[in-house]
Amino acid sequence: MHRTDQKLSELKVLWNRKRGNLPIPSRAQFATQDLQPWLGNLALIHIPTCTIRLCGTNLMSRFGRDATGCNFAALDEPVAASVISYVGRALSTKLPDDCEYTCILDGYHLRFQELVLPLSDDTIDVTMILLGSYLAETRPAWQ
Repeated sequence: MHRTDQKLSELKVLWNRKRGNLPIPSRAQFATQDLQPWLGNLALIHIPTCTIRLCGTNLMSRFGRDATGCNFAALDEPVAASVISYVGRALSTKLPDDCEYTCILDGYHLRFQELVLPLSDDTIDVTMILLGSYLAETRPAWQ
């Protein structure tokens, strides 16, 4: 198993453990120390406001900037489109979703392995998304 896949698998195990018998865990169930192994690679997205409440330090290339505090509308169109599609699927399925995001940045083709984890304030409606994102591949765009 690739290290990126392992990190995301471990994050999904944590989500399932916190969820227990509930349909969706709440953000309050995740202490900062629980998320420590992934912190630089996590984004926390508040659904009702479409705002990125937390953007890990390793996600600058994923979002094109430090996206903490940004509304989806402030993101570049391809980045916003990917996040909006993740949110849409999470709202409808209420389940973890393994995803991949690719982009070209500064002449390099980047591929990210991602895990979308829905969170809820009431264990029923998705009110936040915990996004784990790891850079899986970098290669020159001309290849």
